[in-house]
Formats: sequence, C-alpha cells, structure tokens
Amino acid sequence: MATKTVTVRSVGAGQILIEFTDVPAQDDVVELSGALFVVRGDDRQILIDDAGQTSSVVSYVADFLRKRAYRVVLESKLAGLVTLAAEESKAAAAIRSGMVHPETKQSLGSLKLHRQLLPHQQKSVLRALAVRNPADFSVPGSGKTQVALSVFAALKRRKVVQGLVVIGPPSSFIPWEDEYTAVFGKQPTVLRVTGSRKKRRAMLGESGRFDLILCSYQMADRERDSLATALRRKRCFLVLDESHHVKNIDLRPWGAAVLALAPLANRRMILSGTPAPHSLRDLWTQFTFLWPSKVVLGSRSEFEQLVAGPNAVERLTSTLRPFFHRTKRSDLKLPNPVFRYEFISHTNIPPRQRLIIQLLELRTIQDARRRGITETNLEVLRALRRARIIRMLQAATNPALLTTVSFELGDPSDPTLQEDPALASLLRGYSRAETPAKVRWTVDKVHELVGRGMKVVVWTSFVANIRLLQRLLKEFNPLLAFGGVPPYEEDVAPGFESREANIRLFKTSADHPLLIANPGACSESISLHKACQHAIYMDRTFNCGQFLQSMDRINRVGMPSNSRAHYYIPIVQCGIEQLLDRRLTERQQVLYALMDDDMPVLGYSEEWSLFERDDDLDEIFAELVQELSTSATTKRERTSGRP
Repeated sequence: MATKTVTVRSVGAGQILIEFTDVPAQDDVVELSGALFVVRGDDRQILIDDAGQTSSVVSYVADFLRKRAYRVVLESKLAGLVTLAAEESKAAAAIRSGMVHPETKQSLGSLKLHRQLLPHQQKSVLRALAVRNPADFSVPGSGKTQVALSVFAALKRRKVVQGLVVIGPPSSFIPWEDEYTAVFGKQPTVLRVTGSRKKRRAMLGESGRFDLILCSYQMADRERDSLATALRRKRCFLVLDESHHVKNIDLRPWGAAVLALAPLANRRMILSGTPAPHSLRDLWTQFTFLWPSKVVLGSRSEFEQLVAGPNAVERLTSTLRPFFHRTKRSDLKLPNPVFRYEFISHTNIPPRQRLIIQLLELRTIQDARRRGITETNLEVLRALRRARIIRMLQAATNPALLTTVSFELGDPSDPTLQEDPALASLLRGYSRAETPAKVRWTVDKVHELVGRGMKVVVWTSFVANIRLLQRLLKEFNPLLAFGGVPPYEEDVAPGFESREANIRLFKTSADHPLLIANPGACSESISLHKACQHAIYMDRTFNCGQFLQSMDRINRVGMPSNSRAHYYIPIVQCGIEQLLDRRLTERQQVLYALMDDDMPVLGYSEEWSLFERDDDLDEIFAELVQELSTSATTKRERTSGRP
C-alpha cells in the first residue's frame, strides 16, 4: 500500500494549508480539525488559522499525521520554525532550571578586550552568555553597549556567530562605532543602512565584508527583505538597541519587521533601560524577538490574558526573571551629581514678561470656572487645557514663543491669545523690548562656565529658543542638536551640519564649548560624559522620563576621575513653574526608586511629549488651577493687610 502524503505550507499571515494527495480517512480529518481553528476545508484540503502559534500548531499537525502513517512534507520555512521551537524549548527549560550554558565557562579574560569590563559589566556578560538570547535592562549609563560587544566577542571566538547587526535609533550609530573602537582597539568597517533605496540595496548586497551593520527601526521595516538576505549570508548576532521602540504588541510600526528578522539570526539580544515605558504589554514583542517560537511569553492572546489577570506583575516577574539581567542605579557607584536651582523672584522678571504671565494666570482661572461648566466635549476641553499649559510654560521661559506655532508639542490653539487685546498688545514686538528672565540667566551662566574652561550643554524644548540662544551666544560657536538638523553625517552635503557631526565636534573640539539640544532628539543613545559635565535646563516639560534621560547624557560610567555631573535649573516664581518643579521632583523620586528595582516592569516614556501619559493632563491642569487660585488669594490678602 502506497504511503499517503500530506503537504503543510504557509499561505498567508497566520494561515496554514494542509493538502492531502489522496482523500484522507474521514475519522482522521474530524479528529485533526477538532483541535484546530479551521477556516475552511474540503475532501483534500484544510485551511487553518494558527492563532499566532505557528510552530506549535505545525508540530501538532505533523505529529498527529505521522502517527497515522502519513508522509508529512513541511514547507522549508515551517520546518525551520519547528526546529527552532524545539531548540528554544529545550534552551528555555535549561535556563529556567538554572543550568549554566557551556558558553559561560569561557574565561572573560581570554577575550583580550582593549578596554576591560567593569565588575558590574562582567556580571552582565556572564549572565547574557548563560541566557543565550539575553535581555539587558540595566539602567542608562551602565555601559550596555560594551556588554553587548563583549558578548559578541565571546560568541565570535566560539564561532557561534560571524557578524554583528544592530537595529536602533539613529542617535545610537556613533556610540556603537565609538564603543567598537574602544572595546576592540580598532575602527570597524561599518555599513550604515541609509541613503537612497538603490544605495541601501547595493550596500546590503555586500554586507558580508563589514564588521558592523547599523540600521534604524524605520529602515529595518523598509529593507526587511534585504536585511533578511544579509542575515542568511552569514551567522549573525542581531541586537535591538533601545528595544522599547518595538514595544507595540500590535506590531506597529516596526514590531513586525524585527519579528520577521529574528529567526534568521543565530543569536539575539535586546538592550533597554526602560523596557516597559507604558505598560506590561510593552514586553511581549521584545521577548518574542528574543524567542521567536514564543516559549517565554506565549502567543499574543495568551500574554494578554496573563497581564489582564490577577497578580499580573508578580506572575510576569516570575516568568521573565531567568531571561534578563539588570544592573541597578545603585550598582554603578557614580558620584552624586550636583543640582543648582536658581529661583528667579517675581521682582526680577522683566516687566512685560511679568504682566504676560499674570494675564495668562488670570485668564486660566476664569476659563477653568467658565468652561468647566459650559464645555461638555471632553476632547475639546482637553485640547484647550493642553494648549493653556503649553502657553504658560512658554511664557515662563520666553513669551515670544506665544506668537509661534509649537510644532514640537502639537499646535496649541488657544482662543484667549486671539481674543485678549491686552495680551496681544504686550506680545507685539516683545522680542525687541526685553530679554526674558530665564534666557538672560542662561546666557550669563554659559558665559560663566565657558569662561572657566567648561563645556556646556543647554537643554530647551522649543526650536525658537534654540535659535534665540544660537544668536545670543554666537561667540561660542554653538552646535545644535534638534529635529531640524539631519541626523546622519552621510545624508548631508559637505559643509552642512548634521546632529552626529555636531555632537562629535562638541566632544572633540575646544573651539566649540557649547551644545544647544532638544530632549526629543538627544535624550537617549548619546554619551557626552567624557567631554562635558555641565548641563543647563533653560526650560523643562512634565515628561520626567525624558528629563532623566537627558541628565544621563553627562552622568554615566566612564566619567573622568574626580568629576561629577552638574545640573543648573532656573525656576521663575510663577504658578506653572512651581507646579512643574514639584511634580518633576516627586516623579523623579519614583523613577529613581524604580531604577533600583530588580525588575523594571514599568519604566518611563522616551517619546517626545509634554506629558509622560495623556492621563496626566487633567490632573496637571486641576493642580495648576489650584496653585494659581491659592497664589491669587495670598496676593489679595497681602494687599488688604490681612494676616
């Protein structure tokens, strides 16, 4: 009797077709179909939905049919997934049981690194080798890039991998190149996946000759097929830097790309100090990249049930603890930074700016009472509140910003600005009339620090402020780093600036002691600590996570001996600034406590936003109105002579 053959192949996203060469036994079809999600079927075909569990479904189908004497032919892609699932299941079981993988027995000293690992980094590397496809969730500034490069060196020495591919934000490219040189004592041959489509394809066609391939998340999505070919060409160690960028469990916009590439890499690693900036759901895509067969967190539906159930944090912590390493903030033993707050009193605010702030405060109290009763559209109400908060932050820093549209924070349309003739009169010609208090203070502080031979980075959230400081401090040849400056050096013509060229020049040239930066463009993946230990915050927003990320640029492992980070923060005496400082101080303590947790389940958002979460808006506005109302009452009591 001839052996009956069955072909199993993928026919689309999440769908598998089972084809019989002969009409199968009806009992076999009924029993097989009963355990699957059948889309449709006929005498010789069954189309099923794998429910996001491709490898386990295919393994079940193949085992079922082979036991019934069918010859099963798996499509090569599906066969690879089944093999991968078996290997990962065995490896994950060993990791959970605490078994040490043979790779960890290798002495780190035999790697002969040009820059030696620090004690906490040695622990990270050993743990990464034991976990096989590791996650390093160490806090920012701990040296995760050196750890990943050392893991790569160990794997390459054992001939487990041949090449290194890093997918990360554009700002990470220079740090990877610099760290490679520092760790291995030689400059790498680098392929940056940038430029025109034709250029990208041509470079990836020669990927085998490069030591290091660097690609952004956006480009990984665009060049998915070319990157897949490069990963097949030789055994690669694939690293996701700042892996929280693929946190979206719905795989948009970049999650689908990295999950498609993951099985093609021989080893994988993710790096992030804040792996779950919004919720527990942020972790699924990252760990499924590490373990494509989903042996750690299961399918999306299974994971959703886990995080929606009781004791989700404890259960998730228990599940993930064997698969990641974390160096805590307290492990770094960094010198305590110096914070210098400059409180600018009401009387030291220039006259026009003082009146503009007072008018906005008064209108805010009035609008809150009126609109809180008459405005029933919550979306409109929130837009107005958001606009008012933004405008008050701008007025406290530079009232000239009120005459511009803030593309960085969205368009804060606020009818008060158009309807208030007194405010319009004060804003007319403002920039020619006076220099705002915080701008004046910042300019003076830069002169003082540069005069003492220091390099300085000034942080501001508004592009117009960047341009203003560029003019006022032109004698120091300021370099700029914000969204309006192209990120890549190779994407601009000779003589034109780019963010990475400006940052390199700031770190290496004595003729450029000043960098003016926007947190949205430079708060992560950039290291300034060896050249600069002084940062001025001309303005801040309510996004504390981004504030801490920016502080980490100058407060990191590897700072010059006997040095420490210095932060200078001017605060204008007004309601919005007092509320901002209070909330940031409170949130900072929460996040610092989080950085000393063993399990960083919930981190902070890296995304550019006025707020860390949209839900903060109503709470902040309510606190602002209370702050302004209390302040107004106090002023009236003082005026009337009441105690």
